[in-house]
Amino acid sequence: MSIPQHDPLRQSATSLALFAMHAAGADGFSLYEFGHASDVLTARFSHGEPTPAWVDLERTVGLNRKDGLEVVCYPLHIEDVLSGLLAFVFCANHVSDEKLSILNRLAVMIETIQALPQITANLASRLGSLDAELAGIKIAERTRGILAGGTMEPEAVDTLISHVERVLEGRQFGSAMEQLLPDLEDQIATRRIVVRAKALLETRHGMSEEQAYFHLRVKSRSTRRRLSEVAQELLAAESSARGKKERSDVHP
Repeated sequence: MSIPQHDPLRQSATSLALFAMHAAGADGFSLYEFGHASDVLTARFSHGEPTPAWVDLERTVGLNRKDGLEVVCYPLHIEDVLSGLLAFVFCANHVSDEKLSILNRLAVMIETIQALPQITANLASRLGSLDAELAGIKIAERTRGILAGGTMEPEAVDTLISHVERVLEGRQFGSAMEQLLPDLEDQIATRRIVVRAKALLETRHGMSEEQAYFHLRVKSRSTRRRLSEVAQELLAAESSARGKKERSDVHP
């Protein structure tokens, strides 16, 4: 199984499914999604024992037994609409309540992760609409008040323009998003640098993911620098060393 590296959200869901498979002692798992412009569930990621053909992907739920296999199926939803299926396969292996509990808890996490983009988009859309509606009410009411005065005062234009500017500047959701966007972009950029540095430590020094992170964290604290700065320095040193080696290979 190749875990998608280009899509962090799918990568996290697939990694969790793989972890759940090992934690519960399953012999395989498959993660199904609807294809683009298709109403057919298709296996996007799988590992180990495949889901048997007798499983009805759109109707089978929970623990099912047949032909010496036990299959635990979890329909995945986004806002009550079926979006996929997660199936774990056990070969001649009794699925205990403890194993089911592990799968149940992790399946909830996977479903939540997969629904994040749509849930966040819907929430942002609703907040944006309410923010715009509130601004519209304030502007319309002030404009109506000026028009209701009958005589257009010389300063009316400046008064109304100033009011509109204040309303637009005071939009709660818009202002929050403008502040949040660069912060999130910075956090993602920082995380990507740290991920690359951890991968380097794992490859070059045989560290585990946890050990690599601990190494970076200890150096960050001891030097009183941000974790991203320590990670960037490590990557820069590796790049420099690789460049020197390549030059020496060309000109021995």
